[in-house]
Amino acid sequence: QVIALLLSEAEEHSDMEALIVCPASLIYNWESEIRRFGKGLSVMVVAGTVPDRREMLWGQKGKAQVMITSYELLRRDIELYGKKEFRFLVLDEAQYIKNHTTKNAEAVKQVRAGTRFALTGTPIENRLSDLWSIFDFLMPGFLYGYARFKKEFEIPIAKGEGKKELKRLNRLIAPFLLRRCKKDVLTELPDKLEHIVYSKLEGEQRKLYTAQAFLLKQRLEEAGEEEYRREQMQILAELLRLRQLCCDPSLCYEGYEGGSAKLETCMELVAGAVSGGHKVLLFSQFTSMLEILEKRLRDEGIAYHKLTGRTGKEDRLTLVNAFNQDEVPVFLISLKA
Repeated sequence: QVIALLLSEAEEHSDMEALIVCPASLIYNWESEIRRFGKGLSVMVVAGTVPDRREMLWGQKGKAQVMITSYELLRRDIELYGKKEFRFLVLDEAQYIKNHTTKNAEAVKQVRAGTRFALTGTPIENRLSDLWSIFDFLMPGFLYGYARFKKEFEIPIAKGEGKKELKRLNRLIAPFLLRRCKKDVLTELPDKLEHIVYSKLEGEQRKLYTAQAFLLKQRLEEAGEEEYRREQMQILAELLRLRQLCCDPSLCYEGYEGGSAKLETCMELVAGAVSGGHKVLLFSQFTSMLEILEKRLRDEGIAYHKLTGRTGKEDRLTLVNAFNQDEVPVFLISLKA
């Protein structure tokens, strides 16, 4: 919808300039989407070194109709934006400015623009002040100063006593919210089919898991309340260790040569999908597990791409585009990435 708006405006005013601010991991996604759906719009990612960014904003390179940068770079470059004025300023993942006291929030509110948009699936993540900060970017003063907003809306609503205040707040903001709910687009989406496959631990893996679970249970039973509170982080670490043992005990024990039920089940599923001509996205929380899967895929002659937190931002988009177009059947992806 934003790209359609930019296209429409550019048709009437070829000298239009818009700035899109988003998390660093999304800047090249935005560039790709604009090139795909906004043919005719000139687009530029404002990134690189400080001299490069200055040249993009003020030099001969700075002629793009749509500029894209990250919250972090905007915060660093805010002085460079001082005299610029954009037709549109768009924040993606606008919850990044939910805390109005942060440098991110202060920076975006300094950029001059004729019209501002905030895109977010979570306008309220933790507290009502998140919403106030976003509206303070969109229309400063519309929801009053924060002290008054907190007194008249946030405190009574948080206490569960502010039904009138909640209705009043809804009336104030409703004309400025364009919301798309799941039920509105459900008919456009294909059916999602879920198939749960269970793996039964056996042999050495089962013994290790059972022993580790027994030790943790024994430790919890023997710990007093004070010790339990003190060692909560250690307990979480032990639970994580149990999850790793389920994936493959070699994640915890160097030199482990026993089997892994989950690994074998996973490889059976992948091999079946590949032989059927399907493409597979394979996610794991543990990058070390992806390394084990890599070795198995290589041993079985199955080509793959891999994306983890170490993959550069530009390389991520290259990998995604490659997977969408080439014959490589498997994409290993770290959940955090």
